[in-house]
Amino acid sequence: MLITKEMTPVLPRYMRSPKANTFDAVFPTLELRVEAGRRRRYPGLLGVAPDTRALYDAAAQVLTCAARVLDFGCGSGLGAAELRRRYPSVTAVDSDPVAVEFARAYLRSVEVLCDDGSLVVRSDQRHDAVVVIDVLGQSASPEATLRQARRWLRDDGRIFIAEARACPSQSLLAPVVRAFSPPSLSTLLTRSGLELEHWIEGAGNFLVCVARPSGAEHYRLLADADAALAAGNALEALAAYDSIAPDAPRAVRTEALLGRAQLLAATGDISAACQAVLDAAGLSPDNARSIAGMSEVTFLTGDAARSLELAIHALERDPCEPSAVQSLARAAAGLREEEAFASWRIANCLAPADLGAAIELSRMAAQRGELKYAIWVLERLREFHEDLSVDYHVTLAWLYATAERSGDARLEGEIARVMDGECPGVKDLWAYLDK
Repeated sequence: MLITKEMTPVLPRYMRSPKANTFDAVFPTLELRVEAGRRRRYPGLLGVAPDTRALYDAAAQVLTCAARVLDFGCGSGLGAAELRRRYPSVTAVDSDPVAVEFARAYLRSVEVLCDDGSLVVRSDQRHDAVVVIDVLGQSASPEATLRQARRWLRDDGRIFIAEARACPSQSLLAPVVRAFSPPSLSTLLTRSGLELEHWIEGAGNFLVCVARPSGAEHYRLLADADAALAAGNALEALAAYDSIAPDAPRAVRTEALLGRAQLLAATGDISAACQAVLDAAGLSPDNARSIAGMSEVTFLTGDAARSLELAIHALERDPCEPSAVQSLARAAAGLREEEAFASWRIANCLAPADLGAAIELSRMAAQRGELKYAIWVLERLREFHEDLSVDYHVTLAWLYATAERSGDARLEGEIARVMDGECPGVKDLWAYLDK
């Protein structure tokens, strides 16, 4: 395809601001403040975000039959610029208004839209192909994000997905909250109404696949259940799970049973939750999450040895499944502390934004006398959560106080006191700090 002047992006001039890693991007008619962080990469600006242009090139090589292509989660527009060199019609969408403004100034012949999930996508706006690269791992709800991307895809279209590949020793930088293994990404496809077409090898630290829309509509009930849970309507979510028909694909029924089990456990109906887990394990005996659920059920019965055996079996299926690692950690805690501590460390690596895993790891580290590490684990949570509970600030204050960091302890104590000055834990903390 002939490259014209209109297809050539407009590179901004960058001016460093007083804040670290922050720059003013100056276009001929626009000036924007941007951050060279992990969230996205900007053209002509070095940062910690990976350069994903090779992945966009890979997408163009496999999506050869497409005419209209959409870059979902386009960021600065670097990837969309690569796509525009290959396709006559390219659309770029992002949920961040600053990214949209930058991409509009940077790209000359690409339509750039802001889509936070509420935008109505008409049938004539659907595309032959959608590209999702380094987006899902930064989302609080990857399922919801991938469902939003699916809205832009034609029923006979294809979606190209590339996300960070999970490994037990990974160290994720905020705002990335998770990476993916083949089983976990396959589950995400199922929950989003997509079917895996094929994996693409040789992408290094990224896990890459091509998928197509599923012909079955059962996945919409999973979406309804997720939406009801987000709205705090447990009964409506349970009804959505229960309404999935017996003729639904096995993977969908398994997800419904596991979701039902989690919901029932949260409401205190442990017996029914255990039965749902058993049903899921019977339906999908090789599913790592089902096996991990069996480990949890066995642990509740007091059989730590069998629970540990099941957790290890789950990890053999998927070494990067967070629920399996947490099951292993809980089971190991009843046997040997060293294995439990190692397991919680892996769980924290796989899901650094998980409050439960971080708090348990910090607690065990403190018990072992590793105060610096215990403090670091809790401090790291701030990179992933804007609002943390009073208990978090009280716990961190106690750790600071124990480590003889009185200034930091009093600062955390002040935050806790502003949040809830009548909390007994806050009062006990200040009684100690004021001695």
